[in-house]
Amino acid sequence: MKIIRWCLLLGVVFGAGYYTGQQPDVVKQTLRDLSGEVLESTIGLDQTVQMQRKMLKAKEGFLEGRAYLLDYHFEEASAEFEQALHHLDEAVALDPQGPLTQKIATVKQKVREAQATLAQGQNLPPHLLEELRQELQTVLP
Repeated sequence: MKIIRWCLLLGVVFGAGYYTGQQPDVVKQTLRDLSGEVLESTIGLDQTVQMQRKMLKAKEGFLEGRAYLLDYHFEEASAEFEQALHHLDEAVALDPQGPLTQKIATVKQKVREAQATLAQGQNLPPHLLEELRQELQTVLP
């Protein structure tokens, strides 16, 4: 059984060597194309993962800010909302022409409005915080 496996392996290696020896330019071009496709898909995947991380950090900042609001710590809540905006800006910078850009812009506008309300020393209504959380949840990829 071992002899058959070795013969089969030797035959495959010989065949591959013979094929690449007969058409080296075709094989090189095929390998270049395949390498380019793999690299392109890897970069796209990495960009998607980074965008998801930024969006999750933005959601975390929003939830922290919401917790501070419930304790009536308006300055800390505003700072957390600012961090959430920063992470949203970073997510948009990763893919400025992407499908989520418009949705993120809408969420950013609402967070800025919430920050303006906090800067005036007013508390945010609970339904507004829930709407913001739901919108941020829908934006998450």
